Amino acid sequence: LVNSSRTERQKSSRVARFRARWGGERGATSLAVALLTPVFVVLLFAAVQATLWGHARTEARVAARDAAAQVARFDASAGDASASVQTRLADSTMTGVDVSISAGAEMIVVTVTATAPGIIIGTSRPISVTEAVPVERIIE
Repeated sequence: LVNSSRTERQKSSRVARFRARWGGERGATSLAVALLTPVFVVLLFAAVQATLWGHARTEARVAARDAAAQVARFDASAGDASASVQTRLADSTMTGVDVSISAGAEMIVVTVTATAPGIIIGTSRPISVTEAVPVERIIE
């Protein structure tokens, strides 16, 4: 029993001498912060970038759906619906907005293509959204 307590004291004194000689663990937290901060910054930028792309896609989808509904339900011309999309997306951060409207006997298909913004140069991304709405008409 006396022997085991002596070895414990010897181990603890060796550890104390090592820490005294080599400075212990001072600076380990600073090193960890210095190494992990860039990783967290990159993850933060990636999350914000993904949110911007998702928001641009949602804006384009809503504009395309509204344009298709205008043509299908209210007999608006394809030119008026296209102008409506251009006007709606003019205030957004998207660039190069192009609208394609295909009017068939049964369906109206609207495709909106644009470039979603990027936080850093070179991270802009092209998006394309297609919405189809059935043509409504009165059957007698």
